[in-house]
Amino acid sequence: ATQIRPQIIKAQVRPGDPLNIELSFKQAEDYPVDLYYLLDLSKSMENDLNSLRALGRELGMSMQNITRDFRLGFGSFIDKTVMPYISTVPAKIKNPCSDKAPCVPTYSFHNDLPLTPEIEAFVTSVNNVTHSSNLDNPEGGLDAMMQAIVCKESINWRKDATHLLVYSTDASFHYAGDGKLGGIVLPNDGRCYLNSKGHYYNANYMDYPSIGHLVRKITSHSIQPIFAVTSNVIQTYTDQVGTDSLGHRGNPLTKHIQSFSYLPKKTYISSNICAQWSIQPQVLLEIKSPAEVSVSSQTAHCLDGSVNFTFTLSTEKCLTSPVQVIVSPYGYNEVVTINVESLCDCQCEETEAPTNNCSGHGNYQCGSCVCESGFTGLDCSCDQKDVLGIESYLANCTDPTTGVVCNRGGECQCGSCICTQYANKKIDGKYCECDNTSCKRAGGKVCNGTWICMGKCDCGDCICEPGWKGKACECTLEQALCYDHSDDALDSTKPCNGNGECECGQCVCKLSQGGAKFRGQYCETKPLVVCDIHRDCIQCNGHTGNYNDTECKTQCMGYNVTVVKDYQYSGYSQECRFTDLSDDCTYQANFEEIDGIIMVEVEPDKVCKTYANPVYIIIGIIAAIVGIGLAILLIWKLLTSIKDAREYKNFQKESQNPKWQGGENPIFKKATSTFKNPMYSA
Repeated sequence: ATQIRPQIIKAQVRPGDPLNIELSFKQAEDYPVDLYYLLDLSKSMENDLNSLRALGRELGMSMQNITRDFRLGFGSFIDKTVMPYISTVPAKIKNPCSDKAPCVPTYSFHNDLPLTPEIEAFVTSVNNVTHSSNLDNPEGGLDAMMQAIVCKESINWRKDATHLLVYSTDASFHYAGDGKLGGIVLPNDGRCYLNSKGHYYNANYMDYPSIGHLVRKITSHSIQPIFAVTSNVIQTYTDQVGTDSLGHRGNPLTKHIQSFSYLPKKTYISSNICAQWSIQPQVLLEIKSPAEVSVSSQTAHCLDGSVNFTFTLSTEKCLTSPVQVIVSPYGYNEVVTINVESLCDCQCEETEAPTNNCSGHGNYQCGSCVCESGFTGLDCSCDQKDVLGIESYLANCTDPTTGVVCNRGGECQCGSCICTQYANKKIDGKYCECDNTSCKRAGGKVCNGTWICMGKCDCGDCICEPGWKGKACECTLEQALCYDHSDDALDSTKPCNGNGECECGQCVCKLSQGGAKFRGQYCETKPLVVCDIHRDCIQCNGHTGNYNDTECKTQCMGYNVTVVKDYQYSGYSQECRFTDLSDDCTYQANFEEIDGIIMVEVEPDKVCKTYANPVYIIIGIIAAIVGIGLAILLIWKLLTSIKDAREYKNFQKESQNPKWQGGENPIFKKATSTFKNPMYSA
């Protein structure tokens, strides 16, 4: 989405003749927004931590009504962990608070949750942190802001998004030079030093950043800070002559920041944060120009949710080469590039000379008569020596409405006003009373660039070309631009899918029955689930949900919740089913907005799911495993018995065979041997 237009301008400037530049800024719908919440978690901010825990979900829902592309992150800070900022007694390092109310060890800055679209992750992260403590009153907030700004990858800042940094504290801040108290003299280099766990590990080795250094980072990284601080330190952040607890004087943080917002800490609920950013955004332009080009006469016109800026470029002499002027709105990642060139030559067209040859008292040059001395007029026919004629001429040039000759927009010559002309401004009319820049503007252009500006009195009306209407010709009558011809269109036969009206070539989406708005170019996106919008207030009236009794009374005053009897409903149009997280039971609610009051009817009985006893499930699993094992053993035993019986039967059959024969073992030898003497005869 493009919010400032045009993006590139080619400007030709004649030395000594200023050139007006017009830009238009309009906040785009569903423009991505990154909001990082930076909270002081010292002991004095313990109560605010509880408020922030209740704020997370409400903040997410409120921002979703402004943009669907919204991400939320959370970080916390205290101070450097060296003397004299904390006590270095070992017991106090582990527990800087009292023994009766222990707390976590002190730390400088921790990125508790990088930017994420998951609101529940933010709520969980905030619920998991707790406060700590330090000795002195000022905190290390500038250390935390510096790391939160420059650690783009760790924080998950997106390039094409609005960057909001909410800084919440009830104390002043340390800045450059205060580190000497703890023996830290190395200047802050403005680089990222977060480890994999999100801790700022270089806090005790580098000094606090200076205000100027921090402001340069805020500007270069397009950060829009929102300061939610208590009344006792307001002057430290906003007053030019404020004095903090250390005696620092004349260095308010916001004095040097071009675009910032301020919220009293007691009122920084989500709706105020959203309103501070979305309803009346402060749009400031930063113009960077070379020395050869001067910028002046900056003005702004607010119209229909947009801001039109006008400023003047001028040069004193011809430029040797084209130069660039860079314009960017503070806090946004968009720039306008103006390529400036010098126009030093006269571009003169050859045209045919008038038939009277300039009345014989001048020469025809570049389309007009250049009169001789003593003669004036378009054709040099006016003799300035004719006194009576000159008086008559002046009477004919005087506007009867204003009584001014040619309305100081031209010269009277021979009874006619010769209007002064400029490169970017045309003055005309009988008495030079009309110019082409006094009409209404649209898109930064007079009459939307489709104008013929006419009028006998003030010339302030636009006469539009066919197919356009409006005071600034900003509204097209073409309806074809509102039809959705995509394959997944809800209803391509109706403009805006039947969920809106086609106005000026754009779809203006309707509200659903629950008060939520359709979204998208053709109103093709269904609105937020209405049930989710009213969930907390409906639940808390039944003494359940996220709100306690006090929050329910303050946040849900416009709700009238009744329990229906015998299921006799009044016919409210919206029907929702809610799940109570405390017991996982579901109950039905019907509601409708009547005269500004949300009328709600809920069923008297919840529908609760029944779950099996886990003990029985475990016993069943064990029994199943043992049973399957025994079955396998029995099957193995059965197969083995069958095999043994079969082999025994074969053995018996072979033992009954009658063809058994006797024999001797061929390798058997008797224990005695007999030898015979061949020489002996008996």
